[in-house]
Amino acid sequence: MSNKTEDAITSLLDRVKTLGIKEADVLAVESLSINVKSRLAKMEGIEQKESIDIGLRVIDNGKQLTISTTDSSKESILELTERAASMVHSVPVDEFCGLPDKSLFSINNTDLDLVDKTQLGHEELLESAIMAEESAMSVKGITNTEGASSSFSKSRMKLVTSNGFSNSYERTEFSTTVSVIAGNDTKMERDYEYQSATHLKDIDKPNKIGLIAGKRAVSRLNSKKIKSDTVPIIFDNRISGGLIAILAGSISGQSISRGTSFLKDKLGKKLFKKNINIIDDPLRIRGHRSRIFDGEGVKSKKIKLVSNGELTSWLLDCRSARQLNLETTAHASRSTNSPPSPAPSNIYLSTGNISKDDLVKSIKNGFYVTEMMGMSFNQVNGDYSRGATGFWIQNGEISFPVSEVTIAGNMLNMYRTLTPSSDLKFTTGIDSPTVMIENMTVAGL
Repeated sequence: MSNKTEDAITSLLDRVKTLGIKEADVLAVESLSINVKSRLAKMEGIEQKESIDIGLRVIDNGKQLTISTTDSSKESILELTERAASMVHSVPVDEFCGLPDKSLFSINNTDLDLVDKTQLGHEELLESAIMAEESAMSVKGITNTEGASSSFSKSRMKLVTSNGFSNSYERTEFSTTVSVIAGNDTKMERDYEYQSATHLKDIDKPNKIGLIAGKRAVSRLNSKKIKSDTVPIIFDNRISGGLIAILAGSISGQSISRGTSFLKDKLGKKLFKKNINIIDDPLRIRGHRSRIFDGEGVKSKKIKLVSNGELTSWLLDCRSARQLNLETTAHASRSTNSPPSPAPSNIYLSTGNISKDDLVKSIKNGFYVTEMMGMSFNQVNGDYSRGATGFWIQNGEISFPVSEVTIAGNMLNMYRTLTPSSDLKFTTGIDSPTVMIENMTVAGL
């Protein structure tokens, strides 16, 4: 943190104390990001942003308020504290808000290797984007491009509380994406590849990223429509993490305490097959969402959310834990302008014992999904439907591309019949291997 930001943090906490506020914390984030876009091998745009965001949370007599600023001057800090102290008395009472107990605070400074000292400027990022785009365009059948982009960012986050916690961590991120079009006239298909990592060497070279995007787009040409049916569906590992994201949202302490989740009565019960484990690991080295402490300063820890098919834990911050008369699981997440709420860190479905190819071979007629559009999910009853594209499976083989269909099911039934393959990759922070669901509705013609 810069000296100016450190001074602002100290001034905020000192000032709210003199104003009689009983509890407070300050979250400060300093960040730099550069994104360079190309199209047809020419620069299309550069976005560069350097920012300092400071958020103040004040808690007084069961009332909580969060307020933020991007101005760390003394005048702004004084004005921010005055407004917070004045406004907090106007918000409703929340008996469950409050800072964590000191005993929960993290004193863990384990190096999670989240910082790559490589720094890429405009020229290097443009070169990367153009290389990815040209590589994609070199694939036979590619006729146009939606462009490519490469980005670099670094940030540092510091959290300080009025009851003694003070710690920070840094991270970097590199990404490259390219999207291209195959075919002509009314028979065109698009596809893409996107990769990101905390360290540059953990993503593929731009030319490989481009080839992946190009080959994917070409493979979708001459797609067919299919009749409606109920069949096994395979979710490619590009998209299967979405099923885990739904689980994470549905076991969030907020949803459980409100009684608005279809999983509200499922703790300790079997949701998946016996060999299924779902893990949240905030301490993964170089993880996309790794952190040594959560958004309230509570020590991070690796936990099993699903163990041998059984749901074993909610995702809890301090507030939702108090509502449910449980202990926080250190899953508070927050921004500078919002209070903490539960969210996963690096959550993943553990790898299975069958290869993706063998999953396909096991299906006589089915649908292999590679991309989904839109979203209809009812968290209260678990009903799920999405637009989808992919490939039809016949007699254990990928047969032809499919587009313009809708897939539907209920998440309880989907989880109950889910089989994971062995191709787990950690690519987003919410990850899953390719998975098969035994029976879902495919709405086509």
